[in-house]
Amino acid sequence: MKKISILLALIIVLGVPAASMAAEQDAHVTRAEFIKEILTQAEVDIEEVTESSFTDVTDPGLIPYIETAYKNGIVSGYGDYFDPDISITKEQAVTIIVNTFGERTGLKEMAGEDEGEILDFSDSGSINSWAKPYIAYALNTGLITEEDDAFGPQTPVATEQASHMIATAKGVYRELFTRDGLSASDMLVLINEKTAEASTYKQKGIMLTEMDLIIEGITPEQIEENEDLNTFLDGGMQMSMQMDMDISVQTPDKVYMKQSISSNAEVEQVIQDIETFMDGSIMYTRMAGTDKWIMQDLGSVMEQIQAISDREPYQMTQLSEDELRMFKEFARYEDDVEADDKEYYVISLNIDKDAYSEYYMEIIEKVMDSVVALQMENPQLQQDPAFDAQHYKQMMTALVTDMEVELFYKYYINKETKMFEKMWLSQNMTMPMEQFMAEVVAVLGEDAPPFSVKVLSRSEGEFEVYDIDVEVDFPVITDEDIMDPSQPVLPEMEAPQED
Repeated sequence: MKKISILLALIIVLGVPAASMAAEQDAHVTRAEFIKEILTQAEVDIEEVTESSFTDVTDPGLIPYIETAYKNGIVSGYGDYFDPDISITKEQAVTIIVNTFGERTGLKEMAGEDEGEILDFSDSGSINSWAKPYIAYALNTGLITEEDDAFGPQTPVATEQASHMIATAKGVYRELFTRDGLSASDMLVLINEKTAEASTYKQKGIMLTEMDLIIEGITPEQIEENEDLNTFLDGGMQMSMQMDMDISVQTPDKVYMKQSISSNAEVEQVIQDIETFMDGSIMYTRMAGTDKWIMQDLGSVMEQIQAISDREPYQMTQLSEDELRMFKEFARYEDDVEADDKEYYVISLNIDKDAYSEYYMEIIEKVMDSVVALQMENPQLQQDPAFDAQHYKQMMTALVTDMEVELFYKYYINKETKMFEKMWLSQNMTMPMEQFMAEVVAVLGEDAPPFSVKVLSRSEGEFEVYDIDVEVDFPVITDEDIMDPSQPVLPEMEAPQED
């Protein structure tokens, strides 16, 4: 009996560590479990899919969650593998928390800051370099809180710890990154839908643009010495332009826009008024100095534009699917403001040149096909034997591909109506002109000095949307008002009147 008791005691003693280790292992959250829990708490719409992008994710109950996280940029995996059953580490968990509840723009800004001042832990050296900006951003915004001297980046996350981390991040997200329960990206989707529902509205605004022609490799004296080059440049190296716009829209397919463009170069000032009226697929254009409208049927071109942008050309105040995809990633809330006895939410978007290139250049070839097709509809170009559509496309594609563009937007959303009523935008653009100038040099001859040119453009504008669902007026155009395409009239630009 004594031997049996000793044996039982030994079994119990030996079994305790094994049971403890098993319980400890069960308390750790796997990568797949963490993904499922955080997406559930964040109320993310889960895609109904049955196939996984990862060869080791085969559980039908987990595939939709991991695929949703993958397609939304929340996780990336390891090539074809995800390791769903491996315990998630703390730095991995924080990265997923930031990708779920954080703002991408804020994260990008943090990546350029001194992370060392925030990551003041005794084991900061153990944090992987890819995880440092995520952890620094999470600490800086309060998505996670840490009081210990050590962070434990490689420590497996326990069940209770995971629940606490997700709950803390969700609370901060609701307090800092939402308005009326909507994230900045979700608010953009809502106002886009509301704009589409409006039967009519008007928009007005002013855009100011300054352009500098930067010439490298040649001095001003050399320009003066070369008569042909000096004539080509016309002495003008700077230009400013102001564009005033008034737009009336009636859903689904009527838009009337009046533009008044005044430009100041170093040589002279030019003023031009342009009216454009779109009625379905028919576009009418009237320039200053003539009472005739140029009529173009854009049916085929509109199909191309719609295929590219997922919207009709006249839906100019709405964001296309591609624009929404980009804007949703960079949207963030600024402080609320009050103006004209109204309260506004403010959403800003800071889109750098890399983001612009990523989202816009991927469709540039298709866009250029539509641009060329639109140009081919122009009666004046149809009569120009020197116009080469393929050459024009190549030149425009080269110009746009080499551009560096930075965009900054601010949308002011009426808190009550959830419609955007004001917008401010700024655009900086650098456009190299090497290919264009090579052609100019070829025209000028062998005596032309080698040089390169780029255009620096800075634009800033403010726009207002008003008279929503209020009746609007459009031009009445008869057959007598339409220009005969066989006898185009080229209107002269207005010169400024002397005071």
